[in-house]
Formats: sequence, structure tokens, C-alpha cells
Amino acid sequence: MESIGQIFSADNKVPILVSIILVIVGVLFILNRLLREYWETRKFQFQFTMLILTLIAGVMIIVVLPFSDTLRGQLLTLLGVLFSASIAFSSTTFIGNILAGLMLKVIKNIKLGDFVTVSDVTGRATEMSLLHVEVQTEQSDLVTIPNILMVTQPVKVVRSTGTIISVDVSLGYDIERSNISELLCLAVEDAGLSDGFVQIRELGDFSVTYRAAGRIKDTLSLLSVKSSLYGYVLDRLHGARIEIVSPNFMNTRTVQDVHVIPKKSNHSVVEKSDGNVEKIIFEKAEKASAITNITSELHKLSVALENKEEPLADAERESTESKVEQLKVELKIKKELLDEDDVASEEAATLASSDKDK
Repeated sequence: MESIGQIFSADNKVPILVSIILVIVGVLFILNRLLREYWETRKFQFQFTMLILTLIAGVMIIVVLPFSDTLRGQLLTLLGVLFSASIAFSSTTFIGNILAGLMLKVIKNIKLGDFVTVSDVTGRATEMSLLHVEVQTEQSDLVTIPNILMVTQPVKVVRSTGTIISVDVSLGYDIERSNISELLCLAVEDAGLSDGFVQIRELGDFSVTYRAAGRIKDTLSLLSVKSSLYGYVLDRLHGARIEIVSPNFMNTRTVQDVHVIPKKSNHSVVEKSDGNVEKIIFEKAEKASAITNITSELHKLSVALENKEEPLADAERESTESKVEQLKVELKIKKELLDEDDVASEEAATLASSDKDK
């Protein structure tokens, strides 16, 4: 009570207090309007900037107002304690979502326009703010996901530069697999997908599960192309008189029916794989792995060159130095390819965001 009374001990302190608070509030109000218009489509930057400005304004009020040094020190200490306590309990509080939003901005694994899947929500990211990420689902509904959920739950992000679309079908054991692979590959081509391939996913009790997949470069048409792929798979299989069965389908037959195992035939050229399925699916992981392997090899060779206790012979040193230079060139190329993917992804996200604004 004595500290509070100290503020109003002199008559001239009340107008000073009111004037300073009004000026600071007025400046914040003007900045709020200006920054809101400047960052109309970038709400995260706007909200984060206003939060920082508000904290600075609070500190300025404590520093500028005619308080005694003791009272000013107590207020600043209290503000620091409150801020520290907020961070300490940030895992389940308002500050937690703010810190999670900052983490998302630093990681940059989600961009506006990307297809994301969090828990059971799938859609395109339409807004990333200080507290939440807004996702528009396939039903055109807008779903708000707290930032803290985005960093504590597995998040699936479809790259803007392309992704793999697949469909699983269950077919009977009485159909020769090369015929199925050929038909599914043709369905993938019909859908306009590239790098098509077919996998056998499961040998069930009553049916075999196949997966037909291909790469789509324009993710903006992801849903329509996926629907087209499903339709072409139906057309190709039904056109060949092949029935699609569910995994729970029970195929029963009489004892006299012996035509169960399909006749052997030569594998179609369409079905044969060149061993690049993993490279197609894990394209970025393959590039990152190659960079890691080259960096590790460079480190080993550098240690060998700098080893003064067991120096290399002249011929061996020359060969090692030549290999180091070659690896540096390969490392530069690999990094440029990886950077090109990131740049292409950012450009596609920017284009999708501009299309959304229009």
C-alpha cells in the first residue's frame, strides 16, 4: 500500500502517469493499424511483432514513470518472474502455443498451400498465426489446429514440388500377378502420373493386396488426380474381367474346382522394375544420405592427411588429395540439387499462396 501511495504522493505525478500511458497506448494503436494493413496476409509476423511491442511498452511504462528506484526494481523483478513462470509452464499454456509457433517458423517444414495431415485432419494450410495453423479440409471446412499440437504430433506434409499417389486393391490368388501389374501400370499412365510402379503389399488369407503408385508434380490437383487414378484402376481391372475383392472376402470353391493356380506366363516389360522405387519414394532422403556419406568420407580423408604421426607416402598423399577434391565437387553438386528442391518447394508454395490471395 505504501508503494501505491508513493505513486500518487504528489499532485503532478497523476497527470504525468496518465499522459505517458495514453501516449504509449496511442502509439501501440497506430502501429497496430499500420502493421495490420502491411502484413495483411502474414498474420504470424503481425501478431509476433505486436506481442514484442506490447512487452516493450510495459517495460517502458515501468522505466519512464516517476517511481522510486526501489519500486521500479520491484516491478521489473515481478515482470521478469511472471515472464519466466510463463515460459516454465509453457507446455500447456498460452505461451506454449507462441513458442510452438516460433518453432514452426524456424523449422519451416510447413508453407501456406501445402497439404498437411495432423492426427485425423487432412487439408491445405491456409493460415499460420502466432497461436494456430488453419487448415482447409477436403470438405472446404476450416479447421484450427493449435501450434503446440503441430510440434507434439506427427505432421505429414506433401511437398509442393511433387508427391507419390497410390491406391491399394485386393485381388484373388487365382489371377496371374504379371497381368495385374501390367494393368495397374497402365492405369497409372492413364491418370497422367510419372514413374509408375506396382508393389505387392500383403499376402492375405483370401486375397493379395497390390499397390499402384506414381508421381504427381502438380500437387494443386492432388484430389482430382487421386480420384482419377481410382477410376482408371477400376476401368482397367473391370475391362479385363478381374474382380476387386476386399481383404475380408472369403473365396470358397468345390472340391472338383481345380483351376486355382493361374497358368505361368512371361512377365510383362511394363511390370519389370529397374530398382528405383525406393529412389522415387525417398528422393530427398537419398540426397541427404549421399551428402552425409560424402561428408563422412571427407572427414576420414582429412584426418589421414593431417596425421603427422603416420604420414602418408607421396604417391598415397597425392591420390588422397585428388580424391578429396573430387569428393568436394560431388558434395557441392549434391547440395545444389538439395537446395534446388527446397527453392522449388518455396516457389510453388509462394505461387499457391498468391493464387489463394487472388
